[in-house]
Amino acid sequence: MKKVILTATLLTSFLFANSSITIDGTSTLHDWKMVSEKIDTEFESDDSDITKLNVSVKIDTLKSGDEGLDEKAYETLKIDRKNNIIFELENANLKAGEIKGVFRVLDKEKEVVLKPEILTLNQVKGSFKVKMTDFGLEVPSVMFGAIKSGDEVTVSYNIEK
Repeated sequence: MKKVILTATLLTSFLFANSSITIDGTSTLHDWKMVSEKIDTEFESDDSDITKLNVSVKIDTLKSGDEGLDEKAYETLKIDRKNNIIFELENANLKAGEIKGVFRVLDKEKEVVLKPEILTLNQVKGSFKVKMTDFGLEVPSVMFGAIKSGDEVTVSYNIEK
């Protein structure tokens, strides 16, 4: 019975958390945005700090609102839609207003120190910039390079317990 209650509690936190990830980028034609609200999270805290924060976003849940554009983005980036973008907390310091962790895309990792706008025992919200090439991703282009995305993107996150 305890396993059933624990499983139901965990599933409820995964399904009903009000969390989202947005990736904003630029191109020679227009700015673009992909959003996911289907995020797997493990978010735990004690009385004074965040003790666990693991976030996983499946690539195919990132959507721009244009299915053709999404398909081209996945194809151009040579990303398997089943792969995940992952953040794993190493440590948090609410008093200093920062969290440190590992950001992973495909098989490449980058250690990041984030200074979220909101950092509480129940919510982490902010953004950071990263280059696609830091993770071995090709910068997307179409029409033989006539239209090309910028290398740097902004990852915005709102993770709630």
